Amino acid sequence: MKLFNLPNLLTLLNLCCGVLASILVISGGNIKLILLMIIISLIADFLDGLVARAMRISSPMGKELDSLADVISFGLTPGLMMMVLLLNYDSPTVFNTGNATLSWLSLLGLMIPAFSALRLAKFNLDDEQSTYFKGLATPSNTLLLFSIFYIHQQNQGLFHPTVDLVLLVILTVGCSFLLISNIPLFSLKFKELSWKDNYYKYIFLIISLIGILVFQIFAIPLIILLYLLFSIIFRKEIIK
Repeated sequence: MKLFNLPNLLTLLNLCCGVLASILVISGGNIKLILLMIIISLIADFLDGLVARAMRISSPMGKELDSLADVISFGLTPGLMMMVLLLNYDSPTVFNTGNATLSWLSLLGLMIPAFSALRLAKFNLDDEQSTYFKGLATPSNTLLLFSIFYIHQQNQGLFHPTVDLVLLVILTVGCSFLLISNIPLFSLKFKELSWKDNYYKYIFLIISLIGILVFQIFAIPLIILLYLLFSIIFRKEIIK
Protein backbone atom coordinates (compact mmCIF):
# COMPACT_ATOMS: atom_id res chain seq x y z
CA MET A 1 0.00 0.00 0.00
CA LYS A 2 1.55 3.27 -1.15
CA LEU A 3 1.05 5.99 1.45
CA PHE A 4 2.78 8.99 -0.09
CA ASN A 5 1.43 9.51 -3.58
CA LEU A 6 0.51 12.98 -4.88
CA PRO A 7 -3.25 12.77 -4.14
CA ASN A 8 -2.57 11.68 -0.55
CA LEU A 9 -0.03 14.47 -0.10
CA LEU A 10 -2.65 16.97 -1.25
CA THR A 11 -5.11 15.48 1.23
CA LEU A 12 -2.53 15.80 4.01
CA LEU A 13 -1.98 19.44 2.99
CA ASN A 14 -5.71 19.94 3.42
CA LEU A 15 -5.53 18.36 6.89
CA CYS A 16 -2.47 20.36 8.02
CA CYS A 17 -3.99 23.66 6.91
CA GLY A 18 -7.17 22.72 8.77
CA VAL A 19 -5.13 22.11 11.94
CA LEU A 20 -3.39 25.49 11.54
CA ALA A 21 -6.73 27.23 10.92
CA SER A 22 -8.17 25.65 14.08
CA ILE A 23 -5.18 26.80 16.16
CA LEU A 24 -5.51 30.32 14.77
CA VAL A 25 -9.23 30.41 15.59
CA ILE A 26 -8.83 29.46 19.25
CA SER A 27 -5.74 31.65 19.74
CA GLY A 28 -7.35 34.73 18.21
CA GLY A 29 -5.01 34.70 15.23
CA ASN A 30 -5.16 36.93 12.17
CA ILE A 31 -8.49 36.35 10.46
CA LYS A 32 -7.01 36.79 6.99
CA LEU A 33 -4.50 34.05 7.78
CA ILE A 34 -7.40 31.81 8.87
CA LEU A 35 -9.06 32.52 5.53
CA LEU A 36 -5.83 31.67 3.69
CA MET A 37 -5.59 28.30 5.48
CA ILE A 38 -9.23 27.53 4.61
CA ILE A 39 -8.69 28.48 0.96
CA ILE A 40 -5.61 26.23 0.72
CA SER A 41 -7.63 23.40 2.30
CA LEU A 42 -10.44 23.92 -0.22
CA ILE A 43 -8.04 23.93 -3.17
CA ALA A 44 -6.20 20.83 -1.91
CA ASP A 45 -9.54 19.06 -1.28
CA PHE A 46 -10.63 19.83 -4.85
CA LEU A 47 -7.31 18.81 -6.40
CA ASP A 48 -6.73 15.51 -4.58
CA GLY A 49 -9.66 13.81 -6.30
CA LEU A 50 -8.89 15.47 -9.64
CA VAL A 51 -5.25 14.37 -9.51
CA ALA A 52 -6.20 10.86 -8.39
CA ARG A 53 -8.49 10.46 -11.40
CA ALA A 54 -5.91 11.94 -13.78
CA MET A 55 -3.20 9.60 -12.45
CA ARG A 56 -5.66 6.69 -12.26
CA ILE A 57 -4.90 6.27 -8.58
CA SER A 58 -7.92 5.06 -6.66
CA SER A 59 -7.87 3.33 -3.31
CA PRO A 60 -10.16 2.91 -0.29
CA MET A 61 -7.40 4.43 1.83
CA GLY A 62 -7.41 7.66 -0.18
CA LYS A 63 -11.15 7.94 0.28
CA GLU A 64 -10.92 7.40 4.03
CA LEU A 65 -7.97 9.78 4.36
CA ASP A 66 -9.92 12.46 2.51
CA SER A 67 -12.80 12.21 4.98
CA LEU A 68 -10.45 12.30 7.97
CA ALA A 69 -8.86 15.48 6.62
CA ASP A 70 -12.27 17.02 5.92
CA VAL A 71 -13.43 16.37 9.50
CA ILE A 72 -10.60 18.62 10.67
CA SER A 73 -10.65 21.34 7.99
CA PHE A 74 -14.40 21.48 7.39
CA GLY A 75 -15.73 20.13 10.69
CA LEU A 76 -13.51 21.08 13.61
CA THR A 77 -12.44 24.49 12.26
CA PRO A 78 -15.97 25.89 11.67
CA GLY A 79 -17.11 24.28 14.92
CA LEU A 80 -14.42 26.17 16.82
CA MET A 81 -15.44 29.38 15.06
CA MET A 82 -18.98 28.96 16.32
CA MET A 83 -17.75 28.12 19.83
CA VAL A 84 -15.65 31.32 19.87
CA LEU A 85 -18.64 33.39 18.73
CA LEU A 86 -20.93 31.87 21.36
CA LEU A 87 -18.40 32.63 24.11
CA ASN A 88 -19.31 36.31 23.63
CA TYR A 89 -22.65 35.71 25.33
CA ASP A 90 -23.37 35.16 29.02
CA SER A 91 -23.74 31.53 30.02
CA PRO A 92 -22.64 29.41 33.02
CA THR A 93 -19.01 28.30 32.79
CA VAL A 94 -18.22 24.63 32.21
CA PHE A 95 -14.57 25.06 33.17
CA ASN A 96 -11.88 27.71 33.38
CA THR A 97 -8.24 26.68 33.35
CA GLY A 98 -6.81 30.17 33.06
CA ASN A 99 -6.00 30.09 29.37
CA ALA A 100 -9.19 28.34 28.28
CA THR A 101 -12.76 29.10 29.28
CA LEU A 102 -15.79 27.23 28.02
CA SER A 103 -19.42 28.04 28.69
CA TRP A 104 -22.36 25.70 28.34
CA LEU A 105 -23.65 27.79 25.46
CA SER A 106 -20.37 27.54 23.56
CA LEU A 107 -20.62 23.74 23.64
CA LEU A 108 -23.44 24.06 21.11
CA GLY A 109 -20.70 24.67 18.54
CA LEU A 110 -19.66 21.02 18.94
CA MET A 111 -22.69 20.14 16.83
CA ILE A 112 -20.78 21.31 13.75
CA PRO A 113 -17.87 18.81 13.90
CA ALA A 114 -20.18 16.05 15.14
CA PHE A 115 -22.68 16.45 12.30
CA SER A 116 -19.87 17.01 9.80
CA ALA A 117 -18.43 13.62 10.76
CA LEU A 118 -21.87 12.05 10.31
CA ARG A 119 -22.24 13.74 6.92
CA LEU A 120 -18.84 12.50 5.70
CA ALA A 121 -19.48 8.93 6.88
CA LYS A 122 -22.88 9.00 5.15
CA PHE A 123 -21.28 10.34 1.97
CA ASN A 124 -18.72 7.51 1.89
CA LEU A 125 -21.47 4.90 2.01
CA ASP A 126 -23.85 6.51 -0.52
CA ASP A 127 -23.13 5.74 -4.19
CA GLU A 128 -25.84 8.17 -5.35
CA GLN A 129 -23.75 11.18 -4.30
CA SER A 130 -21.31 10.80 -7.18
CA THR A 131 -23.22 13.32 -9.35
CA TYR A 132 -24.96 15.43 -6.68
CA PHE A 133 -24.94 15.91 -2.92
CA LYS A 134 -27.50 14.90 -0.36
CA GLY A 135 -27.38 17.67 2.18
CA LEU A 136 -24.97 20.56 2.48
CA ALA A 137 -21.35 19.63 1.72
CA THR A 138 -18.87 20.37 4.53
CA PRO A 139 -16.77 22.84 2.46
CA SER A 140 -19.88 24.91 1.67
CA ASN A 141 -20.87 24.86 5.33
CA THR A 142 -17.37 26.00 6.29
CA LEU A 143 -17.47 28.94 3.88
CA LEU A 144 -20.85 29.98 5.27
CA LEU A 145 -19.74 29.80 8.91
CA PHE A 146 -16.42 31.51 8.19
CA SER A 147 -18.24 34.41 6.51
CA ILE A 148 -20.46 34.81 9.59
CA PHE A 149 -17.37 34.56 11.84
CA TYR A 150 -15.53 37.17 9.76
CA ILE A 151 -18.46 39.61 9.59
CA HIS A 152 -19.17 39.19 13.30
CA GLN A 153 -15.54 39.75 14.32
CA GLN A 154 -14.97 42.71 12.01
CA ASN A 155 -18.16 44.48 13.07
CA GLN A 156 -18.25 43.46 16.74
CA GLY A 157 -21.53 41.69 16.15
CA LEU A 158 -24.19 41.58 13.46
CA PHE A 159 -27.25 43.23 15.00
CA HIS A 160 -28.44 43.60 18.60
CA PRO A 161 -26.67 41.09 20.93
CA THR A 162 -29.92 39.22 21.66
CA VAL A 163 -30.75 38.98 17.95
CA ASP A 164 -27.18 37.87 17.22
CA LEU A 165 -27.40 35.09 19.79
CA VAL A 166 -30.69 33.79 18.39
CA LEU A 167 -29.31 33.88 14.84
CA LEU A 168 -26.11 32.05 15.83
CA VAL A 169 -28.06 29.31 17.62
CA ILE A 170 -30.47 28.92 14.67
CA LEU A 171 -27.52 28.88 12.26
CA THR A 172 -25.66 26.23 14.28
CA VAL A 173 -28.64 23.92 14.59
CA GLY A 174 -29.86 24.59 11.04
CA CYS A 175 -26.47 23.96 9.41
CA SER A 176 -25.98 20.80 11.46
CA PHE A 177 -29.18 19.27 10.19
CA LEU A 178 -28.61 20.51 6.63
CA LEU A 179 -25.35 18.53 6.67
CA ILE A 180 -27.17 15.23 7.21
CA SER A 181 -30.37 16.03 5.31
CA ASN A 182 -31.40 14.18 2.14
CA ILE A 183 -32.10 17.37 0.16
CA PRO A 184 -30.51 16.95 -3.32
CA LEU A 185 -27.99 19.76 -3.88
CA PHE A 186 -26.17 20.17 -7.18
CA SER A 187 -22.46 19.56 -7.49
CA LEU A 188 -20.21 21.94 -9.43
CA LYS A 189 -18.50 19.00 -11.12
CA PHE A 190 -19.30 19.07 -14.86
CA LYS A 191 -19.67 15.88 -16.89
CA GLU A 192 -19.78 18.05 -19.97
CA LEU A 193 -19.69 21.81 -20.54
CA SER A 194 -22.87 22.25 -22.60
CA TRP A 195 -25.21 25.08 -21.63
CA LYS A 196 -28.28 22.88 -22.05
CA ASP A 197 -27.32 20.40 -19.33
CA ASN A 198 -25.68 22.91 -16.98
CA TYR A 199 -27.55 26.19 -17.49
CA TYR A 200 -28.59 26.50 -13.82
CA LYS A 201 -24.98 25.94 -12.70
CA TYR A 202 -23.69 28.60 -15.07
CA ILE A 203 -26.34 31.08 -13.91
CA PHE A 204 -25.47 30.33 -10.29
CA LEU A 205 -21.73 30.78 -10.94
CA ILE A 206 -22.25 34.08 -12.79
CA ILE A 207 -24.44 35.52 -10.01
CA SER A 208 -21.99 34.26 -7.37
CA LEU A 209 -19.00 35.79 -9.14
CA ILE A 210 -20.74 39.16 -9.46
CA GLY A 211 -21.73 38.98 -5.78
CA ILE A 212 -18.14 38.24 -4.67
CA LEU A 213 -16.72 41.04 -6.86
CA VAL A 214 -19.22 43.58 -5.52
CA PHE A 215 -19.75 42.54 -1.90
CA GLN A 216 -16.69 40.31 -1.30
CA ILE A 217 -17.04 38.02 1.74
CA PHE A 218 -20.36 39.62 2.70
CA ALA A 219 -21.90 37.91 -0.34
CA ILE A 220 -21.18 34.36 0.88
CA PRO A 221 -24.28 33.89 3.11
CA LEU A 222 -26.49 35.04 0.22
CA ILE A 223 -24.63 32.77 -2.22
CA ILE A 224 -25.21 29.74 0.02
CA LEU A 225 -28.89 30.68 0.31
CA LEU A 226 -29.06 31.02 -3.48
CA TYR A 227 -27.38 27.62 -3.82
CA LEU A 228 -30.07 26.02 -1.64
CA LEU A 229 -32.86 27.77 -3.56
CA PHE A 230 -31.45 26.78 -6.96
CA SER A 231 -31.13 23.18 -5.79
CA ILE A 232 -34.78 23.12 -4.73
CA ILE A 233 -36.01 24.85 -7.90
CA PHE A 234 -33.97 22.65 -10.26
CA ARG A 235 -34.39 19.40 -8.33
CA LYS A 236 -35.55 17.44 -11.38
CA GLU A 237 -32.47 18.41 -13.39
CA ILE A 238 -30.17 17.52 -10.49
CA ILE A 239 -31.39 13.97 -9.87
CA LYS A 240 -32.15 12.93 -13.45
